Amino acid sequence: MVSILVPVYNAAPYLRECVASLTGQTYADLQIVLINDGSTDDSLDILLELQRQDKRVEVFSQPNSGVAATRAHLLDKAIGDFVLFVDSDDWIEPNTIEILLREQQQDDYDVVSYQLGAHSGNLDNAYNREQIVKLFLEHITFRGSLCDKLIRRGLFDNLEIDKTVSYGEDALIVWQVLLKVNRVRVLNDELYHYRVNENSLSRQPFNGKKFSAYTTWDHICRDTEESWPRFNDISHARFACEMTQILKDAAAHAYPHNSNVRLLQEEIRRDGHLIAKTGISSRKMSAYAWLVSHNYWLACRLSRFIG
Repeated sequence: MVSILVPVYNAAPYLRECVASLTGQTYADLQIVLINDGSTDDSLDILLELQRQDKRVEVFSQPNSGVAATRAHLLDKAIGDFVLFVDSDDWIEPNTIEILLREQQQDDYDVVSYQLGAHSGNLDNAYNREQIVKLFLEHITFRGSLCDKLIRRGLFDNLEIDKTVSYGEDALIVWQVLLKVNRVRVLNDELYHYRVNENSLSRQPFNGKKFSAYTTWDHICRDTEESWPRFNDISHARFACEMTQILKDAAAHAYPHNSNVRLLQEEIRRDGHLIAKTGISSRKMSAYAWLVSHNYWLACRLSRFIG
């Protein structure tokens, strides 16, 4: 059995299409769990309607708790051998589960990953733990999304989800899973359809929730120093890149130069030189990292000219 887990918050316009793509799978042995996270629109009414139409659909509701807490609640409800997360405003191809399970059974893989829309490079291969950890830390072709990975449910046992993280929480969960895997299969198949939703946190005007990504990458760097010290430069370079992206967003919205901004600036000043050294991002990123970490006010002024 595969448990498909869907966190729902104010997704009424998209829910029917999303759930239809799940109930219409060519592989039928599914548990489809949706948790309404305190939606203020008609999401819950639609979910209850969809639950009546298919006995595999299980609907739960909770006061608004944030996406990390909702993912933890979903995992508590999962009973399948494997889990697949799907966001409530997205949808998947009708043979997605069939393809993923067929690949999984080729060599009893712990994780089978696929593509979220357009991608560059050919990753079609099998990877051991060390190889996939390095790919994750580079975060170029293999990223931290939960929605492009079929994962053995047992890998979530004893996993602690930090419910204070509201931005980058999926990367932290994926990282903890990857530290337990033996073999990972990565496919080039584009099976998932991602919708650009203007109401998502990543698309909203900058707010302080995005600073919680610091917790994610600080945790990842500490784990790397303990278990994978040969990848320290890569992990800290990625830390600097991720914090630079957040400050770039903050500067574009003229966010105040407060203690959170200063914390990210300190991280970038410490590790920003590793961006060029490791080559995990462009010279433009390296230059902007230096700018935003040394002169946030100037970065705010120049943000309209910097793409």
